[in-house]
Amino acid sequence: MKKTKLERDCVNALVREMRKNSPDAYIFIDRDSGTARHTSSGWDFLVSRGGYTVFVEAKMGSRPLTDWQKLTQADVERAGSRYVVLRFSDSGKTFTCSNMNSVQSVAGFKAEKFF
Repeated sequence: MKKTKLERDCVNALVREMRKNSPDAYIFIDRDSGTARHTSSGWDFLVSRGGYTVFVEAKMGSRPLTDWQKLTQADVERAGSRYVVLRFSDSGKTFTCSNMNSVQSVAGFKAEKFF
């Protein structure tokens, strides 16, 4: 399976868990109209809760941010919002995140952990 499809599947699984476990959060996946791929916004999904918004870029393993994603991260942070990078394990069942100190499980994950 291609890394981009695997990454998209992992994002979908994580978003499903957050929607199920965090009814007070708004989650938006940045996709083109066909929902087949992410657009070129520089982030994969955003989470809004309690008046705050976090922009999330997902990666498989150690894949680096693109130059566009780095620019987007700088713009988001300059505007006073949070931009986090999460990195899925090869299995896609766990991930690490730039604002968390431990490995997180996709199963049961709650959006409030981003804040």
